[in-house]
Amino acid sequence: MQSGTIKHYHSDKGYGFIDVDNQSEDVFFHVSIAMLPQPITVGQRVYFTSERNAKNQLRATKVTSTTLSIEDSIEPAPQQHPSNLINSPHHSSSSHRAKRSLTSTLFGLIALITVAVYFFGDLSSGFLADGIVDSASQSEPISETRSASANNSVTGDPQIDQTLALIQRGGPFPYPHKDGTTFYNREGRLPAQSQGYYREYTVPTPGLSHRGPRRIVTGGHPPTVYYLTLDHYDSFTTLEVN
Repeated sequence: MQSGTIKHYHSDKGYGFIDVDNQSEDVFFHVSIAMLPQPITVGQRVYFTSERNAKNQLRATKVTSTTLSIEDSIEPAPQQHPSNLINSPHHSSSSHRAKRSLTSTLFGLIALITVAVYFFGDLSSGFLADGIVDSASQSEPISETRSASANNSVTGDPQIDQTLALIQRGGPFPYPHKDGTTFYNREGRLPAQSQGYYREYTVPTPGLSHRGPRRIVTGGHPPTVYYLTLDHYDSFTTLEVN
């Protein structure tokens, strides 16, 4: 609270200035906020509160003739009822943050489920591949078993030779949606041929639950040339298959 005396007052215009105690800057006031005995006179002792406007000018917000009048007019802020907190800005901000946190948690959970489905699906494909290869080995006729035995002399690797036998027999393959599809030779490691000339087949790798890096690529239909890659198309070896 500040104090001073009326320095100027224009009754016809309804405003004046207060000479503030211990302050060189005068304070503007308007009659609408003045609780003073009428008529207002120059030199009258007043008590007031003030603030600066947008132009940084001091303007009185309340002017009275006694300090008690200002103190009585300052009412304590009403306490908010708990029900009103629902509509308060703080509550809205907290609610917004809670919604964002819930959304982030849901997205994280969805991502985790997606990864789990992909992982277990890949794992199941690996187990299925092993089961198909084992089943094919047990169910093939004696004449085809001999053919596979002849292929064993090509590489000596059971999985490679079993894949060669499946290619010659026409399946069933451990990855039916991948095996037998077109190999595009994008790396340019094999001789250039027309699109569709090359086909690729998965060679299962023991201990891996996914397709792994090993493939057999055939050329021609039916195949007349066979290539083996152990490093996912970085290099190839020609297989001599009868």
